[in-house]
Amino acid sequence: MTLLKPFLIIIKSFLFYLFDSLALWKVPSPQLNELELVFLIRQDAIGDFVMWLDTAKEYRNIFPPDKYKIVLAGNKIWCDLAEELPYWDEILMVDVKQFKTFSRYRWDFLRKVRNLGVQISIQPTFSREFYHGDALVRASGALWKVSSAGDMANRNWLKKFIADSWHTELILASTEPLTELERNAEFFSGFQPKKYLPSYPKMEVSESWEIQELNLEKFYVLSLGADKSYREWPLTSYAEIAELIYEKTGWPGLICGTEKEENIGTQIQKICDAPLENYAGRTTLPELAWLLSKSQLLICNETGSAHTAAAVGTPTVCILGGGHFERFMPYPDLPGQSSKLKAVYRKMPCYGCNWECVYPLKDDEAAPCISNISVDAVWKEVEKIIENGVN
Repeated sequence: MTLLKPFLIIIKSFLFYLFDSLALWKVPSPQLNELELVFLIRQDAIGDFVMWLDTAKEYRNIFPPDKYKIVLAGNKIWCDLAEELPYWDEILMVDVKQFKTFSRYRWDFLRKVRNLGVQISIQPTFSREFYHGDALVRASGALWKVSSAGDMANRNWLKKFIADSWHTELILASTEPLTELERNAEFFSGFQPKKYLPSYPKMEVSESWEIQELNLEKFYVLSLGADKSYREWPLTSYAEIAELIYEKTGWPGLICGTEKEENIGTQIQKICDAPLENYAGRTTLPELAWLLSKSQLLICNETGSAHTAAAVGTPTVCILGGGHFERFMPYPDLPGQSSKLKAVYRKMPCYGCNWECVYPLKDDEAAPCISNISVDAVWKEVEKIIENGVN
């Protein structure tokens, strides 16, 4: 199977190329627009989106609303939050799982994009994806199609060769290791004539996002899930932290996460003696941002919640593994700025594995870089936040 895998990837790439070519063949003439249409493409996860906001807001300054219309092609998992922000005029919501299929959905969506009448397509993502962002750049049919030269994390050389040919410009990316915040600034510096310095993410929270039934004066938040179970700190460890917080402060805890993580919340409630209310699956992203802005602190795995909490100014302790170490977290030291995001980790020689763990793992077992992080190490950072005062 190992020998067959590269061959199967080549076949899959060719089939998607052929499918998309047929979908884009003989599309009716693109619509005529009063304003020049700028097509921003961002297909990655919630945390990537929040970290991108520092430069995302700048496109509105380059493309003022009296001359340009900005359409954002966004991952549907964060579009409800994107709709609350003033940086674009329209959002095309993409179901990225369904889009990566030979389906009527993909066919219709590609034709819809071609019909928009795009003049400028921009894909700032560093780790580009052949089947998603690159395919949308191609479908746009724009006169100016620009992306980051990127890395090879989500591509092979065949995909790179094909997708690069769909662009009119590729912004050079440094071969030096940089954090995602620095990558976003690097791309934007190459896109416009002056150097752009990175900043920590910031988000203004609207009171219209308020959760009306929440009547707690002081509370903290636990975010227990991650995109893969081997990236999740053990629930027993979270339960110990919750009990320590309750013993020291008397604060109740709220469990937040997706609908899929509701069961995790139920599990920790059964093993934890501290009061915990399960909000998993009960909030929209704007509501979660509001909730985090009102909380005393967040303790979480490496997920979008950590970046969202940091963006709204909430002290955050993140249990960090080694798969993408120093790309998304820890945040870099930025002159004249401070961040309330603290990453707790236990460095190992295998750090930087791109989450291809070198250790054999059982089902639902955390990778050693996660499970080896002690409760004491996390409590040390949580206790600092409590003792220094918050919000």
